[in-house]
Amino acid sequence: MQETEEIEKIKFPKQIKNNFTTIQFLNGLLDDTNKDLYYSMEEIKFFDASLVPFFHSINKQLFKTHAAIYYDKIQEEIEKFFLKNKYAKKFNKKYLNLELKDEHNTYIDFTTMQKEDDESFYIIKENIKTKNLIDFNDELQSSFLSLIGELTNNSYEHGQTDVAYFCGQYFPRISRLSFSISNLGNTIIENVKSKYNNYTNEECLEWIFELGTTTREDDTSGGQGLYRLREVVFKLRGNITIISGNDYYHIDENQETTYKLLENKYEGTTFIINIYYNRGEN
Repeated sequence: MQETEEIEKIKFPKQIKNNFTTIQFLNGLLDDTNKDLYYSMEEIKFFDASLVPFFHSINKQLFKTHAAIYYDKIQEEIEKFFLKNKYAKKFNKKYLNLELKDEHNTYIDFTTMQKEDDESFYIIKENIKTKNLIDFNDELQSSFLSLIGELTNNSYEHGQTDVAYFCGQYFPRISRLSFSISNLGNTIIENVKSKYNNYTNEECLEWIFELGTTTREDDTSGGQGLYRLREVVFKLRGNITIISGNDYYHIDENQETTYKLLENKYEGTTFIINIYYNRGEN
């Protein structure tokens, strides 16, 4: 009698948090050479919403070389998390008509934004406004929201892609808003080195935050968005993480930077941002 081949499952860690260890793990999924992928998620106790777009874009990249991805034994609390932020329906048809109310108004829905759809960013803005996630009367918070729009446009213009992914969450106990934008387009390094091929990868990532820099071929004015973003995030005691290609770059709340290499090439760019403020009562 022929023995049944045992399915090799990828065991997910207990904490899916925004740190290099987790990002390295998710990047490592790109290593797998099996036709089908099996994610063992039963031990996950926490999944940071700001990592959902990166996770989703990693899976989209994997679908170019793999036939299927299966999710095994998701804990009830994590299942609720995916239902509340509307990501569950992206990986299992059984969730298509299921939804859980975000009773504490803390989730920014997972959103697929299309370049040709002018309503995409409006949907996110309304989601943030309806849930009172940002004080529109606060100049700093309001300007931060406009910078989210610029990040979205960067995905289209510099990533040269038509699609971007967005998700986030506010944590009232620690007064933190975490969110991210991902796309599967040209990487930052590819863009910058097309203009400055003598730069190291780390120098490319430093350069994009300088005032007045642009990779536009006609040298039209630019370079305001990311410079201003860094400035506003710093004022809100926050931090920025970038994953692009093989590169990881982190700017902490003290403006100290960390650069590390990732083993596998991620065919896109993700910006993860944390800021801190009290949103007040709903």
